[in-house]
Amino acid sequence: MDIPYRRFDEYQPVDIAQLRPGGSYKQLIEKRTHPIDELVRVHGKIPDDLLTPRACPTCGADKPALELEKDHMRIARCTACDLVYVTPTFDEAHYREVYASAEYQEIVRDLGIKSHDYRVQRFGIERVGIMARHLPGVTAPRYLDVGCSTGFVVEAARDRGWNATGIDLNPSAIDYGRSRGLDLRTVALEDLDVPAASFDAVSLFDVLEHLFDPVRTVRACVRLLKPGGILFLYLPNYDSASRLLMGKDAHFIWPTHHLNYYTPTTIRDLMAREGLDTNYVATEGLDIVDYLWYRGEVKGKSDEGVREIADTLQFLINAGAYGKNLRVIARKR
Repeated sequence: MDIPYRRFDEYQPVDIAQLRPGGSYKQLIEKRTHPIDELVRVHGKIPDDLLTPRACPTCGADKPALELEKDHMRIARCTACDLVYVTPTFDEAHYREVYASAEYQEIVRDLGIKSHDYRVQRFGIERVGIMARHLPGVTAPRYLDVGCSTGFVVEAARDRGWNATGIDLNPSAIDYGRSRGLDLRTVALEDLDVPAASFDAVSLFDVLEHLFDPVRTVRACVRLLKPGGILFLYLPNYDSASRLLMGKDAHFIWPTHHLNYYTPTTIRDLMAREGLDTNYVATEGLDIVDYLWYRGEVKGKSDEGVREIADTLQFLINAGAYGKNLRVIARKR
């Protein structure tokens, strides 16, 4: 697997105070189990009749081996293709309700809306630049961001002169983005009324891990791409420093919401199965920041020496492809 060579002078730090304003991140951690809290309070667990086993969402094999348990749910590894995924799960309607719930909208409001301007400048511009490098010769690309949240990448694309649209199922996030003049819509991907081969680029940022049926979504995105168009994925990296340092306490291991856990190898496998050529794989993360937060908030320990070299450590983690977030560019043949 080709991993791009990284230079330290290209490393861009993240301002955590702006990205996670106030106590928003602590609130996210504390509320991560909100969809099951009442069930557990009443029954002491999730009742078995509410959960259904599912086959591997990449290869369809029904050969799971238990990987770990967390938050009253089981995470397995497919012994056929190595994907890590939650099984059994609730039905698909349950997850639609979760992402439209008042609790989830509050999480997005505290994390996403309050940091929107910072996200545009720090992440939106960067992500649009990555896509632009993979669309040489395309002027004013047509771009769709699926699961756009408040539209911070759509805003960066629009400001660069792109014809940019975003869709999301969270109404409060969409309303906020529209208030900034963005073309955002509260609609599911399968209900989006646009012709096939309409877009030069489609993105799924922090989406694929949430999906009951990720293959269906990837196929819908491929249908919307022009020949030679690109799919840009951003998703948690199961083989990350975060998991190696914190085990199942890693914050992205969130089985009530995150149903699929990819690695550089298993995401390339999915892309190839769906007729896409993977052109770019890299990782970025907040592994050290999250580790220090965990050590301080959960373990009550101070690690000032590590804090002083956090950016250097994070660069090395990213460069070695162990950053918490995978970045993947795959091209339609």
